[in-house]
Amino acid sequence: MSKLYPGLAPPELKPEEQIAYYVGRVRNRVHPASLARVHARVCELELDFSEDEVLIIAALDTPGRVQWFLDQEIYYNNDHASMEQEETSMSPRRVLQTGKAHCFEGALFAYAVNYLQGFEPRWMLLEGSKDVDHNLVVYQDKHAARWGCNAHSGYPHLNGRPAEFFTLRELAETYYPHYYSGYTNDPKDLTLVGYSEPFDITRRFGVKWMASLEQTWELYYTFVDDSIQFYRMLPNTATDSTETHQYPLIVALKNKWIDRHADGTPFVNVNRLPPRAQGLWHQFWETFNSKDMLPRGRALEIDREFFKITGTTPIDLNFNVEEFGYFLEKGFRVEQLLTH
Repeated sequence: MSKLYPGLAPPELKPEEQIAYYVGRVRNRVHPASLARVHARVCELELDFSEDEVLIIAALDTPGRVQWFLDQEIYYNNDHASMEQEETSMSPRRVLQTGKAHCFEGALFAYAVNYLQGFEPRWMLLEGSKDVDHNLVVYQDKHAARWGCNAHSGYPHLNGRPAEFFTLRELAETYYPHYYSGYTNDPKDLTLVGYSEPFDITRRFGVKWMASLEQTWELYYTFVDDSIQFYRMLPNTATDSTETHQYPLIVALKNKWIDRHADGTPFVNVNRLPPRAQGLWHQFWETFNSKDMLPRGRALEIDREFFKITGTTPIDLNFNVEEFGYFLEKGFRVEQLLTH
């Protein structure tokens, strides 16, 4: 779990003050070999980190220390706390300078530090249904051949895991009982349905984003495209299940379930859904009580049947329309998601 806010918001320090605070916290943890390694790596990659920022990164010379830093030193950046609050996608350097990060920003930070330390981090996305997704930075202990991960969250038990899992499926399953709806906050409303294959974001985006002072919206909106496969993870499925699918937004765009009006506004094109799903769509919204936040009773039965046909749900399709709208507003193109 991430560092809790002292009241409504974390302390606002100037970048140089925040960096100085962190230097004081980690100076005695820095091994000279780690400092030399990170300094050489930063110079090789031509990254614009300051000497103090390099020192902080050098102190985090294992994934375990990265997780300690996320848990104990980084406040959770709740950029959805209010409609007036500006959304962010801060780079790892800005995370150091502000002392806060949300799930995606924390994962970017962990990925960058592990990469600069010479590990081989990979990104893995946990897929939620009728809920937000969660970002993990996975790594493998080469000696024990086991997987672990770094993660940052405002919810308990959604932070990182030590390298003690033989498969990524086993790692993902540890999140299932704690992955409950952020809308109802009811621990019985479990929402985790899948996880992605691990992938290397530096192959597509390079490394300059690590030390950038600009927002990393391109990574935020386009790092999952139709080249990334997801695995189903639902109750009663086999542990070694290899059933794969693409990200629901990608599937919806490919099948034209999400389309655009003449003015460019995205919408759910019900007429493009499979015939049986079209009827279920209307039945769902006639049955669903929005006060429940999540489908109950007959609406839940319809929701499950719709999912079997489409791999998504009516509520998720509406969420995808909203997500796609933000994507378009940032100036991105569909072609950046549909690469094949």
